Amino acid sequence: MRTVAGVVAGALVSMALTGAALAQQESGKVGSGPPEDVFLEVTPTDGAITLSQSEFTLAQGGYYRFNLICPVASDVVNEAGIGFAAPTFWKDTHIRIVSVSDSTTREQMVPEINFHMQGLQVGLIECEGFAAAARVSFFPMRKGTYPFTVINDTVDPPVEAAGSFIVE
Repeated sequence: MRTVAGVVAGALVSMALTGAALAQQESGKVGSGPPEDVFLEVTPTDGAITLSQSEFTLAQGGYYRFNLICPVASDVVNEAGIGFAAPTFWKDTHIRIVSVSDSTTREQMVPEINFHMQGLQVGLIECEGFAAAARVSFFPMRKGTYPFTVINDTVDPPVEAAGSFIVE
């Protein structure tokens, strides 16, 4: 009886330790479970743009959900907006889901529209005047440093801000 209790206790401790280890992204292994959220909030300020973060460090093969938080712009005309481009990054990722959701919450369980992707890339994500979050769930597949650009076309001339994804 003591042997069975010892085996059960050992299994429970092992599962607890394994669960804690699996909660972190490990480079080189494809992630599972829910994606880890990363956020980029874009704020237009007096003819410029401010990024909440300009660098994201990710694990190769980890599972992430990139959340582009779009600003509300009441003066957006002629489809001008805030654009996010990271073409070399998206080329080296496996994209699972692209979605649009409410930007007022950072909860995972919010109403959203999901586009289940297979074998396609994201060219440009553009926010055109309403508060929403554009979300892309993905696995980064190659190590490297990948630049991204955020363009504010609501001003003349357009302004840019830059950042990078670092996949280790």
